[in-house]
Amino acid sequence: MWITFMLSGGFAGQVRGCRIDTLAVAAAERAALEALVLASGLVASFERFAAAGRDRRQYDLAIERAEAFVRVSCDDASLPDPARPLVAELVKRSTPQPLTFVVPDAAEHGGEAAGWGRFVGDVVAKWDANGRDMTLVDPFAYVDPRGVRWDAPAASVVNGASIPRAFWSLIGGPFEGRFRNASVVHDVACVDRDRPWPDVHRMFHDACRCGGVGAVQATTMYYAVYHFGPRWRVEERRTVVGGQPQVERVVRDETPAPPSPADVRAVEAYFTEHAVSAAAVPTLVIPGVGR
Repeated sequence: MWITFMLSGGFAGQVRGCRIDTLAVAAAERAALEALVLASGLVASFERFAAAGRDRRQYDLAIERAEAFVRVSCDDASLPDPARPLVAELVKRSTPQPLTFVVPDAAEHGGEAAGWGRFVGDVVAKWDANGRDMTLVDPFAYVDPRGVRWDAPAASVVNGASIPRAFWSLIGGPFEGRFRNASVVHDVACVDRDRPWPDVHRMFHDACRCGGVGAVQATTMYYAVYHFGPRWRVEERRTVVGGQPQVERVVRDETPAPPSPADVRAVEAYFTEHAVSAAAVPTLVIPGVGR
């Protein structure tokens, strides 16, 4: 049995985790871990989050056995009581992890989540002096399911600003957990603005899924960036310089007003109670959202 665990969120925001092969540990330790897994009642995959809270902890857990694969994402409030002893033990075993640490998804085991593209390279970045921005040290890229490549070159500055800040409470911050890879390429695409904004936001959804974000969270955040995130319109301005025709590319910002706290609550409640496909997001009207 393989157990992969990641803890993110909380006030510190640090990603911690562990990966355990129960066949590689002592017999007594193996028996104790397997007993905790059995007592946890985690026999089916699920994704469940309580009301938004910036300081909440998020748990991501994969249990890989020959006969079954279980993938769980939840927060403190949504963790089933029988699973708390298992999670407490995994928290004790967890150590600080790099940005590249992920919990396996069903896609890696022949599940339905396959086909979300691939990342090229790892996110290697350094915090800037202002404490808000990060500068990429190495190039990074995402190739979407249609084969389109989205580059984030070295020296790109990213800060999560392409995701409306009001929705950060739903994900614990854009550089925490499994959103970080998608956040990086989305930030760069929203700065470059050399592709249509609807395509950029759909890319964010697909990159989230590629990074292991569950369907509900990925679709919720796709709605957030599509309806409240950056928008732009590109015009061509034709002039004549020195007798030669010139075409200037002019980008007009059309980003909508930020969401209110009531908007965020309505969006979270709607996606908790309704199954929404990514294809439905652009035309989705949610009661209580001021749009």
